[in-house]
Amino acid sequence: MKATESAALTHAVDALPQVLRGVVDRWLQRLDAAGGCVGSVPASARTLLRLVACSEFASGVLLRDWPWFAEHAADMEAPRKPEMLSGFADAVACSDETPEVVMQRLRRFRNRYLLGLLWREIAGVTAVEETLTSLSDLADHLLDAAARYAQRRLQERFGLVRNARGTPQSIVILGMGKLGGRELNFSSDVDLIFLYPEGEESDGERRLSAPEYFARLAHEIVALLDEVTGDGFVFRVDTRLRPFGESGPPVVSFAALESYLLQHGRGWERYAYVKARIVGPVPAAAVAAELRDDLVTPFVYRRYLDFGVFESLREMQALIAAEVRRRDLADNLKLGPGGIREIEFIVQSLQLVRGGSRPELQSTGLLAVLPRLVGRRGLAAEDVERLAGDYRFLRRLENFVQAIRDQQTHELPDDAIDRARLTVAMGFPDWEALLTELDSHRANVVRQFGEIANRERPHGADDGLRERLAILWDENAGAGQWAGSLADEDFPDADAISQRITAFANAPATRRIDSTARERLQRFIPNLLQAVRASDAPLEALGRTLEVAEQVLRRSAYLALLNENPQVLTRLVDLCGRSAFIADRIARHPVLLDELLDPRVYSASPSRNEVEVDLRERLAAVPADDEEARMEVLTGFQRANMFRIAVADFTGGLPIMKVSDALTDLAELVLRCALHIAWREMTVRHGVPEYARDAETRRAGFGIIAYGKLGGIELSYGSDLDLVFLHDSAGEREQTNGAKPLDNAVFFARLVRRLVHILTAQTGSGALYEIDMRLRPDGRKGVLVTSVEAFERYQDEHAWTWEHQALLRARPVAGSARIGREFGRIRAETLMRRVRRDVLADDVASMRGRMRQELDRGDASRFDLKQGSGGIGDIEFIVQYLVLANAGKHPAVIHYPDNIRQLATLAACGCLEPNDTQRLQDVYRSYRLRLHHLSLDEQQALVPGTEFARERDDVRRIWDRYLAAEGA
Repeated sequence: MKATESAALTHAVDALPQVLRGVVDRWLQRLDAAGGCVGSVPASARTLLRLVACSEFASGVLLRDWPWFAEHAADMEAPRKPEMLSGFADAVACSDETPEVVMQRLRRFRNRYLLGLLWREIAGVTAVEETLTSLSDLADHLLDAAARYAQRRLQERFGLVRNARGTPQSIVILGMGKLGGRELNFSSDVDLIFLYPEGEESDGERRLSAPEYFARLAHEIVALLDEVTGDGFVFRVDTRLRPFGESGPPVVSFAALESYLLQHGRGWERYAYVKARIVGPVPAAAVAAELRDDLVTPFVYRRYLDFGVFESLREMQALIAAEVRRRDLADNLKLGPGGIREIEFIVQSLQLVRGGSRPELQSTGLLAVLPRLVGRRGLAAEDVERLAGDYRFLRRLENFVQAIRDQQTHELPDDAIDRARLTVAMGFPDWEALLTELDSHRANVVRQFGEIANRERPHGADDGLRERLAILWDENAGAGQWAGSLADEDFPDADAISQRITAFANAPATRRIDSTARERLQRFIPNLLQAVRASDAPLEALGRTLEVAEQVLRRSAYLALLNENPQVLTRLVDLCGRSAFIADRIARHPVLLDELLDPRVYSASPSRNEVEVDLRERLAAVPADDEEARMEVLTGFQRANMFRIAVADFTGGLPIMKVSDALTDLAELVLRCALHIAWREMTVRHGVPEYARDAETRRAGFGIIAYGKLGGIELSYGSDLDLVFLHDSAGEREQTNGAKPLDNAVFFARLVRRLVHILTAQTGSGALYEIDMRLRPDGRKGVLVTSVEAFERYQDEHAWTWEHQALLRARPVAGSARIGREFGRIRAETLMRRVRRDVLADDVASMRGRMRQELDRGDASRFDLKQGSGGIGDIEFIVQYLVLANAGKHPAVIHYPDNIRQLATLAACGCLEPNDTQRLQDVYRSYRLRLHHLSLDEQQALVPGTEFARERDDVRRIWDRYLAAEGA
């Protein structure tokens, strides 16, 4: 060895802690005795000797395999290339060598690969994520190699198992735990479940039943990897996560797995299956999709919010604490307090709660999913960043602990040499500094785990009352017992509440619930009664909240949500006490309970931009070509946002005109999205509609025109959408350009039918909107879609005064901008030039008279807000008359489609007295607000006859001033 090399070697040894210098010196002596020389390899002496000092496993591999290392030393710091793994796996899979030789090749390859990963870690040229991924890639490829090799050998003797269609069936290996999450430890077990899709028996000369065939195959795979030889092992294999554990069969069919998960799957298994991933040989796409989409995902991720997860998490927290005490696991990096398992539980719990409705959370990788949990209902950004740092630190330290002797241990060492090894590997000056950093990470994990497990855990000042109420419920007390006890507790309406509670307790739906729902209901009823006690309308609040509870008994995770989040229960009871409409919406769509988690639901509705972002994010989570999934997303989006608007409206967080704006914006977004879905479906099949004009091929446009409440930006809850559909196809060769062309008229008619179906389909949660198309030219007799030219011709030649009135409140809301501009031109020209003003007053007054006669449901004691004399209808007709009468002289009056701004424009143009304008606007807003609240409480638009008396007189006076005078 040269003098400079010797000096570098001496310096590298001297840089190590004293207790490790002897370790390295002894290794150098053994290497020298074996004929090896550190100076003969072009590698960093410092990295090499640090690696030897830190890992007995690495030092042993180097001694046994020094010629190989000397040849490849220059490449040790390079990233592990995927081709290295796939090439080796293919070579083994196709090998004709004996199992003994294959086992030797697998083990030597594994040891060399791990040596390279450790080298990069010690050299500081890799991140822990790369190490974990590389270890998982290694396991995947060696499983693949072993499985394909074993399959070939088995096939030679017994043939293949085929399904009823004759398709060969292959073993499917499900990786669980760290392997499934692509986060494998340095010396971890690999948790595997062996499956096969279907089949009865093999087709060889000597036949085996499918279970026996695949059991033999699984046994051979495990032996190739797990058996300890002179070269060590590849991976320890653990199959205890299979159905029924060690007492279950070693391999099960997909059907058997499905049956097990449906009937016997337990809560902790859902956590385990979060990380389930197909490993080893890649099965056919259809097989993989069936396992993932039809079996595993539905078991793990509930379609509704699953707040019952927090109950199980608290149980696990208690078990962890007991296990730590029993087994003295305080120094266990995985199982101890603040350890790796607690981080996994934090992430997996939030995945299980929301993963069913947020597919982006259905990831097997912890570090991949962590950033997606940021948000008001997940984790704070700074907590996510800290947890990720904690996880990386703990996993890196765990890997170095295991790399010391290639042992599956998670315990911090208690001897000086191993502690020194870890301080060097982790880059700390001493053991105390390393422990200080470790304690900081674990303290943060403990804090966050406790916060998640006990997130808004129910508590209250009167636990004694809750206990007394729980006993009454548990003992199935009669109405008399309830009444006496509630009266003693100063409950309002004790007798009526008692009757309602006992009726609910004895209802068939309540008596049929399972044990989990029963336990949750046991907690829920006392909490509910305490919340009802504080309500302004206790009977209404109790009755309507119990109707919600009755709807979720079979999906009792919603009860868990209310138990876990007392503020949500408080908001639910408050809203149910105020509004039958909101209570009914929640009962029909329990997923809306999720909206009550956000306190902002009381303050304001999201802005249009926020709502658009919400829709984009929801749609981004489903494939663009999955139209049914997109429709489902659209329905959930509409339900949630309409609910938020209703809550903000009823609690005073949103002025009445802003309510209509928000409902209108929501309907427009839904229309545009539904049109996009329908358009895509049609154009994929038939191509885009085109036509020829002036020797030029042009693309035909399609537009949606809104009339009525939507057109006038005055939409209310339950309003129909009055729609007219236009296209601009005109000329020659009017047909689509796809493989299955259609005449444009047929294309547009089918497009409208599909669009209307999307909007009106009666799903389990009802329709999005009711659609009214009677305002199209010629009404019900007319075609579904009208050309722009035909629409203009109709307005010019056939439109009646009432259709001009309707046109005042019409505007384009979706589709082609070109059609929107053309419609705007036709509307303006019609309203300015085509109105028959000589008979206008008579027509308007006559129409209003007929409507009042046919539709007014008021009488001497009740006033119909919509159709009664002096009501909303009169205000609208006053506005429509004045706009139509003055549009020829003052075109500005037709600019806006809504009543409030039309009134303002009429005043600005001198067509209406300012005092009358202000009075009509104020009365109109008052009527609309009252109407909204009646609608929210599912009541008719009728108020006592004494209510709004002055307002009605003022509207009649203004009517007489303008319309009676003109009619005369």
